[in-house]
Amino acid sequence: MIRKRTERRRFLAALLPLSLGIPAAMAQQGEQSAGVSSIGVEEVVVTARKRAESVREIPTSIDAFTGDRLAALGYSTVEDVLKLSPGVTFESGFSPSSTSVIMRGITNDSRGVGPRTVGRFYGNVPLTNPSIMGVEPDFDTFDMRSVEILKGPQGTLFGGSALAGAVRYEPNSPDFDRFHGAIAAGTGWTASSDDMSTEYALMLNAPLSDSFALRFAGSRREFAGYIDDAISGEKDINDFTAEQGRLMAAWKVTEDLTVQGQYLRYKGNLGAFNYVDGTEPVRVRTRRLLDDHEYSDVELYGAQISWDSGPVTTVLEGNRLKKDRDQLNDVTQFLGLVGTGITVGQTFLEATDQDTVELRIVSNAPSPGSGLFGGWQYTAGAFYMKSAQTRPVVLNLTFPTHRTRQGGGATVEAKEQALYFDLTRQLGSRFELNLGGRYFDQSTRGGNYRDFNYSSLNPGGLPAGVQFIPNYGSFVTLEETGFNPKAAVRWFANDNATLIASYAQGFRFGGINGFSLEPAIPVPFTFGSDEIDNYELGLRTTWLNRRLTADVTAFYIDWKNLQILQRASIYAYTDNVGAAEVKGVEMALNAVLTEQWSVLLNASYQNAETAVFFQSGEFGPIAAGTRLPQSPQWTGAAQVRHQRSLGTLDFDGSMTYSYRDDSTNNLINSVPLRGYGTLDAALSLQSRAMAMQPRLSLLGKNLTDENVALFGFTLGTVTDVISLNQPRQVMLKLDLTF
Repeated sequence: MIRKRTERRRFLAALLPLSLGIPAAMAQQGEQSAGVSSIGVEEVVVTARKRAESVREIPTSIDAFTGDRLAALGYSTVEDVLKLSPGVTFESGFSPSSTSVIMRGITNDSRGVGPRTVGRFYGNVPLTNPSIMGVEPDFDTFDMRSVEILKGPQGTLFGGSALAGAVRYEPNSPDFDRFHGAIAAGTGWTASSDDMSTEYALMLNAPLSDSFALRFAGSRREFAGYIDDAISGEKDINDFTAEQGRLMAAWKVTEDLTVQGQYLRYKGNLGAFNYVDGTEPVRVRTRRLLDDHEYSDVELYGAQISWDSGPVTTVLEGNRLKKDRDQLNDVTQFLGLVGTGITVGQTFLEATDQDTVELRIVSNAPSPGSGLFGGWQYTAGAFYMKSAQTRPVVLNLTFPTHRTRQGGGATVEAKEQALYFDLTRQLGSRFELNLGGRYFDQSTRGGNYRDFNYSSLNPGGLPAGVQFIPNYGSFVTLEETGFNPKAAVRWFANDNATLIASYAQGFRFGGINGFSLEPAIPVPFTFGSDEIDNYELGLRTTWLNRRLTADVTAFYIDWKNLQILQRASIYAYTDNVGAAEVKGVEMALNAVLTEQWSVLLNASYQNAETAVFFQSGEFGPIAAGTRLPQSPQWTGAAQVRHQRSLGTLDFDGSMTYSYRDDSTNNLINSVPLRGYGTLDAALSLQSRAMAMQPRLSLLGKNLTDENVALFGFTLGTVTDVISLNQPRQVMLKLDLTF
């Protein structure tokens, strides 16, 4: 800080048109849009720099997708969206709320309690915890204006929650012009499941006057389970229901002053954990002795005041985020106790209560005058966050003769205060300079709960409830100040080509480890922050009157003082070790061939490795040049889309092939993760002449039913488990607008 196989051959063969310069592309990439038009490649408007601008004006790597285009593809989850973003992978974990996004190979092997390397944001609100892992809500993309994937450190504008990048959800705001709405309903079939998947969604936009409007968007999605329990005989145990609703209100106090409020609620209910035993993707669990499950609940309250004074717009926004998770994990097999008559359930009762306040000014036009101070576009602001996080842990051990309950856990309060700026200025007619920085002062104070140990053998029996009391004698405070810079230069070589060179630095909070219930297991009490330096050199080109765009970006990342997840027995903790380097290149070709046909091809190659020798507490000596976990070398996607009129009907059809190369599950690759490709299709017919303009869609994902591991976990020599990708899904869906 200033302080291989067949799939691979198919994918590489698909890159041949790019090397020959033949237009082959889809509806998005890097700086591309999520759709096309009869005129040329459509550009998505994003707010990645906290101002509305075309995605191709952003001088660093970003992918952006409109909510409408995602809906047409049948994509509603983060796993779906990431298929279209090269160099970005999805790690499924054991449950929908414990997933991780991995950008350009920067990952900490996220089996446990530490903070993630990629942040998720709802607007400007960080959803990713700064210390304890916590719930990571997978928001439905229904009625989202856009979903943005920002690659590389985003610390300048978004702080310590975005070490390697960010995923941002931008909702549609209330519309003052007219009353309108949308209804969606669908039902579908999932391979290896006897149950049906269903989805329902509703949007209502109601202007109650010329100056006041409401917008509601809600959805309920029921995902069919596809894993069976061999012991109990129960089918489809991992069914999942996600409910989401948000209400936004906007009031134009005057022409220049607007007040907006919002409320969002997300609830998830998982029937059983999404892993299977062993290393073969068989969609059957053979060692499940307890009813493992998970409930998650996320609430967001917020208000924003925006004042347009002419030269600048001043924005004050404050939000409160509350996240809860009740999770029971059957860890009997991880302790090697299957067949002994003993069962062990591990219950996590996580909670996050987080307040954020931000005040910023955004220029509406370049600053007046000439010389050093004239001609600048700018965003500058102050940010404050206070995040209280708790993770009580209870172990319920059931023996043939008695029960024992043990508990402990961690509690943390993280704070960040920061000042930031982002400046852009034209230098003549050919160059543009972008400078940014964030000065931050952050602290993390935390400690352990007092542990307890009760047994039904003791007089009085086993207490039904346990009060968790912080062990204040164990509390410590970590403090850090620093400055994260960024800089970019754009050279407009001609009307069709722009060369971009950029640098950005990112950091991530340190934190407190969970308390080990076994004093003999050495777990470091705290872990420190880590940081990365990201360098990019990119070329963006536009041809044939915006009917063709072709981009390529090379990047180099230096990652220092890595936060790596470790394990001792069943206890997970975080430690700082070594350094790593990532070298790679991303490319994209996006073309509108005719008014009816459009195509896209994108790809990424990266080599992510440790840079120095270090000693891992879990895996022993790790040599320099060891591949980082969950970092496939090749990723990419290809899509073809056809749109046409069929009498009074509009037809829209697309096919998407996405590929992910082989990767490793951890630093010693104890469970190899093989590469695979998935084929998706979306076909729809819409009548704009009929009332409510009905659109009937047939949506298919993973049509070849590829069945592979996305995540592998080994606990010593006791057992292996893997979590799987989503099976084939086919859905029939009806959309109505009014």
